[in-house]
Amino acid sequence: MRIFFISQRVPFPPDRGDKITTFNEIRHLSTKHEVHVFCLADGRRDLDNIPGLRRYAQSVTAVPVIGWTSKLRALKAMFAGGPLSVAAFNETKLHNAIGRKFAELRPDLIMIYSCNVAQYAEHFPQVPRIMQFAELDSSRWGQFARRSRPPLRWVYAIEQRRFFAYEQHIARTFSHTLVCTAAEQRDFERLIPGVPVSLVGNGVDLDYFRSRGVPKRPGSIVFTGVMDYFPNIDAVVWFCDKVLPIVQRQIPAAGLTICGSRPAAAVRHLAKRRGVTVTGRVPDTRPYLDGAEVFVAPLRMARGIQNKLLEALAMGLPCVASKAAATGTVVANGEGILAADNPEEFAEHVMRLLRDSAFRAAMAGKARATAEANYRWDGQMARLDRVIETVSPQRGLAVALERA
Repeated sequence: MRIFFISQRVPFPPDRGDKITTFNEIRHLSTKHEVHVFCLADGRRDLDNIPGLRRYAQSVTAVPVIGWTSKLRALKAMFAGGPLSVAAFNETKLHNAIGRKFAELRPDLIMIYSCNVAQYAEHFPQVPRIMQFAELDSSRWGQFARRSRPPLRWVYAIEQRRFFAYEQHIARTFSHTLVCTAAEQRDFERLIPGVPVSLVGNGVDLDYFRSRGVPKRPGSIVFTGVMDYFPNIDAVVWFCDKVLPIVQRQIPAAGLTICGSRPAAAVRHLAKRRGVTVTGRVPDTRPYLDGAEVFVAPLRMARGIQNKLLEALAMGLPCVASKAAATGTVVANGEGILAADNPEEFAEHVMRLLRDSAFRAAMAGKARATAEANYRWDGQMARLDRVIETVSPQRGLAVALERA
C-alpha cells in the first residue's frame, strides 16, 4: 500500500523515545509498502537527519518548527481556547505539502504518531487513518500540573483539559488508535470508551544494545535521557536530593552519571555535587551503560514505556525504577527491575545491587532475558501489521493483486 506517515520530529536518528518508535515502524513498513514521511523538524538542525531516512522512505517532507513562532502560536491559543501544543505544532507549510501530495498520490492509509500532529490528517476522512497515541498526553499534562508551581501549574491544568477534549475528538473520528502499554490501553478504554484501540508496544535493538562484558566501575550508577525534558530533570534532581546522599553514607564511592543531550541548568548544577557527572550529549550511550553497575529510572512523571529502561535491560543492566516507570513494562518486580517510590526503599535497592555482586549478576541475567523475551521489534511490528490489515483489509488485498 501507499502509506503517508506523519510524525512530530524527523524519525532519525533513533536516539530518543518517539524517534526510536517512528524509525523502527518506518523501517518495517518500507519492506512491504511505499512509505512517504511527513514530519516537523525540531529546529533547522533536525533537517540534517533526513538523509538517514532515504533508504526507507520513498519521500521525506520536513518543515522546521521555529521556537519563537511556535511559542507565539501557543500563546494565542491560550486566549483562543484551543490546545496549546496543537497550536504550537501547526505549521502551514506542512499542511500545504501534505495536501499537495495527497492530491497527487492518493494514499491508501495515513499513520500518525503523536496527537500533536493529528491535525495534519484531519482533512482526509476518505482514507483509513491510524492514530498512534502511544500514551494519552493529556494525562502527562496533568502530571506536570501536579509537580509544578503557579503559574505553570495553571497552564498545564488548562492544557490537560483542552488536550483531552482534542484526544477524544481524534479518537472518535479516526479509524483506529494505538497505545504502547497495557496500562495505557486500560486508561484509554476507561476514559474514551467505545473506540477501537490496540496495543503495539515498543521494542529494543537487541543486537545493538548488548553488553561487551567490559569491567564495571565500582559504585557506578547511570541515568540516560534527553536532559531538558521536565520529567527527566525532575527525576535526577529528586534522586540527587533524596536518594544519592543515603547511598553515599553507606557506600562513599557511589556516584551517578547523568548521560544525555541538552542538560538544563538544574541538571548542570548537579555536577557540582560529590560523585555526580553530567556528560551532555554523547555519540553512544552504550559504554556508559556497559560500565555501570546499576541503572536508575526515578521518574515521578512517567506515561507509556520508557525506552531508557528497555535499553538498560537489553544491556544486562539491573534497574531500579519508580513504580510509574516500571508499570510501563511487562517486567515483574525482581525480574531485572526493582520498583520503589520511597527514597529510603529506592536507596536500599540501589545499595543491595552495588554491594551484592551475586545478586547483581543474577539481576543482570534476568534483565537481558526479559528484554529478549518481550521486546523484540519483530513481535511488535507483527501486531502493527495486523492492525493495518484490520483497518484496510480490502484495499490491502486490491493493491497486492494489482501489483502481482
